[in-house]
Amino acid sequence: MDLRQLRYFVAIVEHGSFSKAANQLRVAQPALSQHLRHMEEELGVTLLHRGTRGVLPTEAGERLLQRAKAILTEFGELRDTVRGEKSAPVGEVCFGIPGTVSELLSVPLIEAAQARYPTVRIRIAEAMSGYILDWLRRGEVDLAMIYSTSNPGGLAIHHALTEELCLFGSTELETCQVATGNPVTLAEAANLDLILPGPAHGLRDLIEEAALSINAPIWPAIEIDSYGQIKQLVQRGRGFGILPRTAIAREVKAGMFNSWPLTAPPLTRKVFLAYSTERPLPAAVRAIGQLAWETLRQLVQDGAWAANLADESNRPSLYL
Repeated sequence: MDLRQLRYFVAIVEHGSFSKAANQLRVAQPALSQHLRHMEEELGVTLLHRGTRGVLPTEAGERLLQRAKAILTEFGELRDTVRGEKSAPVGEVCFGIPGTVSELLSVPLIEAAQARYPTVRIRIAEAMSGYILDWLRRGEVDLAMIYSTSNPGGLAIHHALTEELCLFGSTELETCQVATGNPVTLAEAANLDLILPGPAHGLRDLIEEAALSINAPIWPAIEIDSYGQIKQLVQRGRGFGILPRTAIAREVKAGMFNSWPLTAPPLTRKVFLAYSTERPLPAAVRAIGQLAWETLRQLVQDGAWAANLADESNRPSLYL
């Protein structure tokens, strides 16, 4: 078994099929199949389940996947380690970002990286914050933007900004249950027909925790995890939503939504830059992590992101 075979195996699993991996690697599909067969013969185990919808790793394949990724990462760091940080960073960086953050950060970050680090390729993986945190712990992403974690063990977490959550509703509602322009207490909001993410979603957890602290339990009229679909339902007058102000700023400006500050208590959400402290970070990962921090702060300073920046004492020193 060699590094090339490990790289091929990781690509097959990540793409979920031999054909997609072959296209990405620019290797003939029969050659990939042959390499995989030789690996299984050498190890004496089946590494992949093959089905009509693609391939999935077996239990043994999962174990190999984790070790193969670690080995390939360490091998990729050799050049950076030997040459030192004065050389330009090279490689791929996988960045896990929640959807609402990705809408604002991904494009400016990719453009900034292309200008400053043209030999680094960024791959954005979008999901809910909880999933991204799991990916980070398993080494499936190199960097992450997350909202919170109750167990920061093994992670470096830098508080970047705090954003306001607000109540919003359609301007087309015939009868408005909330006075326009006035702040709304969380207790008042709890009595409205709310459209919220489902249980175990980070935003739902934050809202429910605050509501329980004032003895105002939340009973949503509709539960759906997609922010885009929450906004569609609110626009159609099916109820009210609670989202970060930045997530609805475009619709408010266009006259589609009314929005209200929430009080008693006010609702805010913190955004963190996170990475593992249990694995060495290649220069490319450290460079993109530092650049993400700078780009995020610039978005807030330029008014593109309605949020309050955290103190500079939280600033990472990844790549200077």
